Amino acid sequence: MNLPSPAERRQRQRFAALREGKPCIEIQIGDARGTLIDLSLDGFGLPATLPLSSAPFDFVLRLIDGFGDKVRGRAELVSLTGEGSQRQQGCRFIELDAAGAQTLKEWLVVIVICSASVRLSSREAEAIVQGPSLI
Repeated sequence: MNLPSPAERRQRQRFAALREGKPCIEIQIGDARGTLIDLSLDGFGLPATLPLSSAPFDFVLRLIDGFGDKVRGRAELVSLTGEGSQRQQGCRFIELDAAGAQTLKEWLVVIVICSASVRLSSREAEAIVQGPSLI
């Protein structure tokens, strides 16, 4: 499938889905599992090694360490970028229930705090998570 590589459409900043330099969030789509590259309140990126169709799909996100709640929802593929082993898929959330949206926000606040080069309060991290894309 060839989707165009569109101009930047992100409304919110995406954050690397890493903790201590390692992937920290797993996605399950049907029986297939993979790890996220990045994550925001609006969507996520993942390697193209987990092939997606252009049809909307159900997913489950969980922290790789197994702690905490899962985030369930529906998403759609909106972009393909890169070549070969660097090929990535960008997906936008279509549906998240209220509890899943809250869990997602909490995960992102922790990612921002842990990856910041300066000390941030949870309120400051939340403002970054909810703020506009800086890219």
